[in-house]
Amino acid sequence: MNTVRPHILFLLGCVLTLGCGPASQPVWNKDSRSFFYTHTDGSVLQYDLDKGATRVLMKPGPYHPRQLALSPKLSFVAFAQSAFGPEGRAVQMGLASLLDGKLNWSNLEEWGDVKTQRDVSTSSCYWCPTGQRILIWYQRDGAIPGLIQSATPFGHFAVYDVTSRKLSELTTAPPAVFLGQAIHASPLSPDGSGYLAMKLVDKGPRFFFVTWDGWEYPLALAEDVEALLNLMADPQAGDEIKMRTYFPLPQGVWTETTLTFPTPRGTIAINLKTRQIALQPLTAPQQKEFDLIAAADTADAPWTTIQAVPFRGGDFALHCRLKMGDSSLPTRMELVDNKVQRRRVLLEGTLPENFLVHHLMPSPDGQLILASLREARTKMSWIHVVQPDGKVLVKLETGSAASGGLAR
Repeated sequence: MNTVRPHILFLLGCVLTLGCGPASQPVWNKDSRSFFYTHTDGSVLQYDLDKGATRVLMKPGPYHPRQLALSPKLSFVAFAQSAFGPEGRAVQMGLASLLDGKLNWSNLEEWGDVKTQRDVSTSSCYWCPTGQRILIWYQRDGAIPGLIQSATPFGHFAVYDVTSRKLSELTTAPPAVFLGQAIHASPLSPDGSGYLAMKLVDKGPRFFFVTWDGWEYPLALAEDVEALLNLMADPQAGDEIKMRTYFPLPQGVWTETTLTFPTPRGTIAINLKTRQIALQPLTAPQQKEFDLIAAADTADAPWTTIQAVPFRGGDFALHCRLKMGDSSLPTRMELVDNKVQRRRVLLEGTLPENFLVHHLMPSPDGQLILASLREARTKMSWIHVVQPDGKVLVKLETGSAASGGLAR
């Protein structure tokens, strides 16, 4: 049997290092005045900052959508119900209107043996930027294995066509969902023509651009990018070196056909048009920010910054910091004054279960940041709405285990 060598993309290393599962995170509405989130009772909700009120888009139930998708064109939120077993799978698409709160479901689509036992599974959705399709990933719950041996790790992909209202299984190379969740970006290209894909094979990860008509275009990996991936996945490299290589995790940015995200060693640029993956030098401000974070982590070890998000203007930022080596995963949210290089602890708790390392979600206007944290004593998970002066405007309870979330 072929196995995948430890030449695994850095985001898998992040997941396995922290013992976490797929990302579960809320997402902002386009107006920056409300956001969507899921509760551990299975419900999907919207909170409005101006009204100070919550409305239920889906009632509590056995299905637990982990990531939902906000429509780029219409006032809809999409989420999937899914289940699968060894011989069969089933998916149903739900669309909740933001105009009247009504929920409509597609027909249930089944594949394989319809009589086989199927277990309810968590699902993630990504709305195509053109508004024509919704990508669905549904996967087994539980710990991620230490060695991924499947081209589609413990999950399946389906596509919902908005016009025909039909669901179909995706049989092409699997979308790079792990990468998208690690850098908080959709794997779908901005023009809607296809998606970024990743296959795990004997020699390591291979990347493709896949169009909706099934063509798979390989993406060339530059030598310095491959060297960076090797360093991130090297079993002989210490955790400290790895942390300095891929933390803090950034926000990925799509610009036309290029997806970029900075790391301390340089900015990785994935260009779907030229079919190249390159490593670009950091800008001077980016380099300064990484240097300051590294200095703070060295002085305050074993506390390590795993995510940094600035408020608009750049004078203040919110940092999520994890105490490494502690199995209870103590976590702090710190407000950083970039002008005078001072910081103070705003929130303390632990990482919510089944979270990837994105816990800070900036609003589209950059004025507010959602911070997700679990209380160490009660084990309850909460979403905090933080403004640049450090004031917590809202604190919402999301349940006693990992709550669901949304994807753009």
